[in-house]
Amino acid sequence: MLVTARHIYGGSAAAPQPTFNPNYRYLRVAVGEQTVYMVLGYIDKRPEGAVEVWYSGNGEVVRLLDGRLVGTTGLGTDWREVRFSSLPAWTGDADGAAQKTYQRERDMMPGYRFGIRDEIVRTPIAAPQQTALAGTAAASLRWYEERSVSHPASASLPPARFGVSHAGGAPRVVYSEQCISNDLCMSFEQWTPPPPAPVAAASAGT
Repeated sequence: MLVTARHIYGGSAAAPQPTFNPNYRYLRVAVGEQTVYMVLGYIDKRPEGAVEVWYSGNGEVVRLLDGRLVGTTGLGTDWREVRFSSLPAWTGDADGAAQKTYQRERDMMPGYRFGIRDEIVRTPIAAPQQTALAGTAAASLRWYEERSVSHPASASLPPARFGVSHAGGAPRVVYSEQCISNDLCMSFEQWTPPPPAPVAAASAGT
């Protein structure tokens, strides 16, 4: 995604917002101080759930399942395939406040690194003080941290964080911080574009 940001904005940290189309859904992706807006291309219905497939202006692809990364294409490092075992749901009841464990297996490129196994522990945390959130208050979300132990250890990743909204009843990840590798981390925010500015009325007599 850092490559994506540089391609779209020439490496500029202060990138202008694109012209948003109200008929599209957007994902605000931050890599360091750079920002990219991706567009939802389609939803891939799979047995484990609905996978959102997001596209950048240059064709890079990010795939999210309930807010979790399950694949990328066109980045410097890509997750080609991700498989889960005992994946916990995001719930708003007392069960959602308990620590959960699950397993993930991922295939990475380049280097043909297949079958990397992650033992993941998900823990509820307080709202963090520092995030890349731009459209939602951190305190309005329920937060979780995921730490993993990877096999092989050389494929270990920094912790991930997820902000879950319960507005409307059904829990939904609206923000996350996830890493594809130790040197490629990014945040994802479900983005609602601001309404367009009203057009000034024409002056009388024109």
